[in-house]
This record gives sequence, C-alpha cells and structure tokens, in this order.
Amino acid sequence: MTAIAILLLAAAIAFGLSRLLRLPAIPLLLLGGASLSVLAGYVDYKVPQELIAEMIQIGLAVLVFTAGVELSPRRMRGRTRAITILALTQFFMLGACGALTAVFLGYDWTNALYLGCALSASSTLVVVRHLQQRRQMFEPHGRLVLGVLLLQDIFIVLIMVALLKSPQGWLMVCNGVANALALGIFALGVHRWLVPFVVRRMKLDDEELMLGALAALFAFSTMAYLLDLPFLVGAFFAGFAISAFPMNGLVRGMLGSLSGFFLALFFISAGAFLTLPSLEIVGHSLVFIAVLIFVTVFLVAIIAELVGYSSRAAVETGLLLSQTSEFSLLLALTGVASGQITPELFSMIALITVSTMAMTPLISRESVALRLVKWHPRYRSGEAACEVMRNHAVLLGYGRAGPRTVSALKERGISMVVVDEDAGVIRQLIAQGIPCVHGDGSDVHTLKRAHCLEAKVVFCSMRRTRDAQLALNYLKDSPVEVIVRVFEKFEEDAVRAAGGQPVRTAVAAVAQFLEWTEANLPSVEGS
Repeated sequence: MTAIAILLLAAAIAFGLSRLLRLPAIPLLLLGGASLSVLAGYVDYKVPQELIAEMIQIGLAVLVFTAGVELSPRRMRGRTRAITILALTQFFMLGACGALTAVFLGYDWTNALYLGCALSASSTLVVVRHLQQRRQMFEPHGRLVLGVLLLQDIFIVLIMVALLKSPQGWLMVCNGVANALALGIFALGVHRWLVPFVVRRMKLDDEELMLGALAALFAFSTMAYLLDLPFLVGAFFAGFAISAFPMNGLVRGMLGSLSGFFLALFFISAGAFLTLPSLEIVGHSLVFIAVLIFVTVFLVAIIAELVGYSSRAAVETGLLLSQTSEFSLLLALTGVASGQITPELFSMIALITVSTMAMTPLISRESVALRLVKWHPRYRSGEAACEVMRNHAVLLGYGRAGPRTVSALKERGISMVVVDEDAGVIRQLIAQGIPCVHGDGSDVHTLKRAHCLEAKVVFCSMRRTRDAQLALNYLKDSPVEVIVRVFEKFEEDAVRAAGGQPVRTAVAAVAQFLEWTEANLPSVEGS
C-alpha cells in the first residue's frame, strides 16, 4: 500500500511540473518512476517488482479500454479498402523491417520476432488522445488512422496470444487464437445488437452508464481469464463492444478523468520497472526508433496517397502512426514471464515504446507535415498554360471549396490557375486539364509562376491566414483584388489591414467570390 501511495505522489508531482514547465506529461512521469527506482536502490529499499508489473497491467487495461471506445467500425464505412490495404502493409512491412534490423544487430530469431511484433503496431492510446485534443477525429485522415488502429490492434492481439502459447505447442497456439477470435466475434455481436438495444430501451443516467461501462470491462476481462487469454485482450474487446453510437459518446466524457488517473499510474509504474540500460541497449533503441519513424512515414505516405488520400493527409497519417503500441509492453511482459526474452530486452522495448509515444506530439505537428510535403516531387506539366494568361483568376489552395469554384468559373468561361502544395491535388487537376502550379501559395516564386500580378483576382483559401498575409504583401502595390477566407474576427481585421477582402468560412468565401466574378470578370472576358 505504501508503494502505491508513493507512486501516486510521484505522479502528482510529475503532473504539477508538467503544467508549471509546459512540458509533455509522459516523459516527466517516466522520469519520476525511474527516479523512484534509483532512490530506492540508494536507500537499500527493495522495490516490489510484482506489484509494479501489476500496476502496469492494470493501467494498460483501463487505458486500452478507454481508447477502444473510440474504435467504432462504423467509422470505416466508405474507407474499408483503403484502411485494410494500409493496415496490412504497415503492420507486416514494419514488422519485417524491425525483425531484419534485429537480426542484423546480432539478435536471435526469437528476440527478433518479439522486436518486430513490438514495432509493427501503433499506439491507440496516444493517437486517439492526440486526435481528440486537435479535434481531428472526424477529418479524413483521422478516420483513416482510427480504422488502421482498429485492425492493427486485432492483429497484435492475435499475434500476442500466439507468442504466449508458442512454448506449449502448435495445438495450444491454434486454441488460443481461436479463443481470441471467439471473444472478438462476441464483442462484435454486443457492439451491433446488444448495446444499441440497451441504449434505445433503457433511459440510463450518468452513474448507470458509468457502472455499465465498468461492468463490460470486468465481464470481458473475466471471459478472457476463463479462456486463458491475457486480460488486456478482454479490456480491448470490452472497449470495442461499447464503441457503438451513441453509447461511446455518452461514456466518453465520464471515462476522461478515469483515463487520466490510469495514464499516470501506467507511466509512473513503467518508469519504476525499467532497469538502467547499457550504452549498447540505448544505441540499439535509437536504431529501432529511426527505422520505425522512417519506414512508417515513408511507407504510410506512399500507400495512403495511392489509395486516394492527398499528399498532406498521407504525410499526417504517417506521422501520427510513428510510435509503438501499448500492446508492445504487454507483449514484452508476457515474453519475460514465459522466459522467452530477457529483462534487458523488455527494457529496450519499453524504452522504444515510451520514447516514440513521447515524441508523437512533437513530430506530428502541422509544421513538420508541411515541411515533409514540400519534399514531394513537383509536377510542372500543369504550368504550361499559365504563361499566356492575363486578367485571370488565381486560386491559392484548392481545399473543399475548390471543385465548386472551378466548376463555376468553367461555366462562365473564365480562365484560372490553381495553386496547391498537395501533389495528389495537382495530379487530379492535371488529369482534368486545369492549369495549375504545384507549390506553396505563400512563396513569392510560386506566385510569380502563377502570374498573380497579371491576374484580375486572387482567391486565398489556404489553411493558415498568415500564409494569405504573405501573398497580400506580395500583391499590395498591384490592382489585383485579393479575397481571403478567414475563420475568426481578428483574422478579418488583419486581412483588411493588409489590403485584402476577408470572408468567413469556405462556403461563404465561394459565394462571395462568385458574386464578385459576376460583377467584374464577365466584363473582362468581353473586353
């Protein structure tokens, strides 16, 4: 009991420092747990390793359960093909790269297999929290990521069960995988029929909903125990079972504080459980982290673009998936318990997992995605028609309003140039025969290639208003009319001060732009 109280006190201190210093909480929680372990060794106090391992598993179970609530298969509708191709490709290609890297570094095939499996899946816990904080759960790449996470979690659950049963022979492996599949099918039945029935027929208050969610967690964990499966498997399927709408929305808010508590418990316990790695282990961990990030971003970006997503969404998806899963830690724990891997290898897997989890908020920022998109090969064939254009319309950023605007301009016979930094968008425009420039709409060289100074109007629908302000600075001494889409009042004031004409939201911007063209551009065409 004293050990638990000390862990919680250390977690509270870590959270306090996180708020005070404005740093991510996860690294500070890990550092706090590791500091407790070092301090215990200094005062000759024996840390109860079994208790710490149990705290890790309990924390993981609740976190996986709360993350599983967000993994409704209904979000895969219309994207099943893209999600399946991306999930299968990333999971098995990344696992193979991880295993081959381990063999190259001198590990035997058993350890290499564990390392490959540990690297193959991404963290549902980290990615879901990240999407929630940035309000990207329902954006195209957000839905793609959630579908990929759901399939990857199912893959890693089955592989984890197979590895756990492998010392007992192939018959037990098949039996364990069959039990996991049976529990998953039962969870799917609860998700599709029982949960919607209960929500429709019973008017449950908040307390009853909370008790029902926890009852599902305990029920599935008990079934996992009876089927001789890790109880984390039961926790995952419990979250999946109640992810049906509107049940997931009703319990999401109530599970928020519970998730935060067990997040702290998990990472502080993981830090205390780690052994001090040698320089060789640290070096190998850095190699695996580099392989993980490079292969994930590169592979996911290519596959996502091939299945129809824009270059920017593809890169953002790759960055979001560039970490290992919480299941990797449970996989390593089961490997240590069965004697298949050493505690040192567990420490390396834990170091890789917590490091990549902590790095996700840093490498998945919008600025990083934009820099990577700029490295995409530039398409120039759409620029040929731009050389002879005068008094035309320029669209800086295609976006959601682009197709409607282009269609309206075509109907009126108005010449136009579309500028976009997304290679996928540019390829579509070239295929449609629409003059276009592949580049950043805030870059002076790109604006020159689009002949913006010779245009009649420039319509800015770029995501960031500060990019539009750079374009306004370039056009400030010209007679070109510049219409800028904005979202906030302070952005309107900034655009007006720079000489532009602000309009709110994409739909309003299109309407006002078309109204302006009716009054101005037809006379240009007729002159």
